[in-house]
Amino acid sequence: MPQTIKFIDSVIRNLKPTSKRETYWCDGAPSFGLRVTPHGSKTFVFKYTVTLSNSNRTTRWVTIGKYPEISIRSARTQYTELYEQVHDYGHDVVAEKKEEEKIQSGKLTVEQFTQVYLETGRQKGKVDIKTEEHSFKRDVFPVIGAKNLDEVTPDDIEKIQSIILHRAKEKNKTNKNFARRSGRGAVYHTLAYTRQMFNLALKKGLIDHNPVYAIDSLGSIKARDRVLDFKEIWLFWNGIENIGLPPVTAKLLKFILASMQRGNEVRHMRYEAYKPDEKIWQMTMEETKNRTMHRVPLNKYALDIIKSVRPYTESCPYVFGATRALSPPDELKDDLIPLGNTALSQAIRKKRDDIGINDFTPHDLRRTAATWITGVGLPELYARLVSFIASNMSNTTSHVYVQYSYDFEKRRAVDIWEYVLDQIVQCPTIEDVPSLDELRSRVSGLL
Repeated sequence: MPQTIKFIDSVIRNLKPTSKRETYWCDGAPSFGLRVTPHGSKTFVFKYTVTLSNSNRTTRWVTIGKYPEISIRSARTQYTELYEQVHDYGHDVVAEKKEEEKIQSGKLTVEQFTQVYLETGRQKGKVDIKTEEHSFKRDVFPVIGAKNLDEVTPDDIEKIQSIILHRAKEKNKTNKNFARRSGRGAVYHTLAYTRQMFNLALKKGLIDHNPVYAIDSLGSIKARDRVLDFKEIWLFWNGIENIGLPPVTAKLLKFILASMQRGNEVRHMRYEAYKPDEKIWQMTMEETKNRTMHRVPLNKYALDIIKSVRPYTESCPYVFGATRALSPPDELKDDLIPLGNTALSQAIRKKRDDIGINDFTPHDLRRTAATWITGVGLPELYARLVSFIASNMSNTTSHVYVQYSYDFEKRRAVDIWEYVLDQIVQCPTIEDVPSLDELRSRVSGLL
């Protein structure tokens, strides 16, 4: 049975050893303990539990030091630091120490060190860490994963980008559902992740140069500016649920357009973040790309979509939990996970011809909404606020101290967008969809 005592010298000195090792816990300091062996040795320890990658829980023990070589005050100071690292910052201090010892003990392969890099990213709260991990596994490890960090050459990096470009070329030839791409975007992102990984190795003193910097990158990205026009919005809204997509997937795509939020954030939307009384979706800083809390007012279209997916997903944490059910199931699953990173783009790519809209992506839906609420007369700031596009604030002090959530402006933007959608998607036929001038005239009375 656990024994709790006061950690003061008079108490600890008088603890008598027993026939087996005993652990005494400090009164008022969770998981701060003192082990006493049958031989009388007394050692301060810290105990915590951690969730492993396989979702199992395990117990970790950290040895702080022997008493009286280390004083109670010094041991408590170390305990406080350890407790903060584990419980406030989510660090697994035992695993991190072992990993650091492994790093310092000798050479690491690229694949081994990449795990260190990815774990560092997770601790920092990087949003797209799974995307990076996928890129490493697909394009980097097959070429240099087994090589030691200091053995990688610029030629190896050249080979990585050549393979990516060749794959894109072959897909363009053989897959009619594959959007024609040069592969240069994939090169750009893969080399960026690889460069960051080698920079961390450089910082830790494991290499003396970064091989990615020694090549001419063939990667590039082109910012999309595709915006659906009003007739395409009508086609999308009235057709996306009638082309064979799973209902939850189709409704998720409509929710992106209705709410103006990023697809990644919508995919991970949790029921606990939905505030029906306020008609608000409240994202925490960990859930947003900008690492800032974001309150999203929801219009009637977004609210109706949430209501319509409940019969499919309300037993799981995610509003749009991944399910291919074509009708509400009799028995709801509580373990649905979010749709994968590419699920939405693949869905649109395969069904684009059926809906009758050329060359559009899930992210274009968000851009479309933000563009047209400005186009009908609302100030650009309102669109930026509700769609949570980072502003170019140069005044750091203002950014830190102005914590107003702009609920009024966001609600104004959402209400105007609801009205615009009314004027478009409620039209009986596509020929009845109004022009921009007509919509501006109708909206002007509301501004």
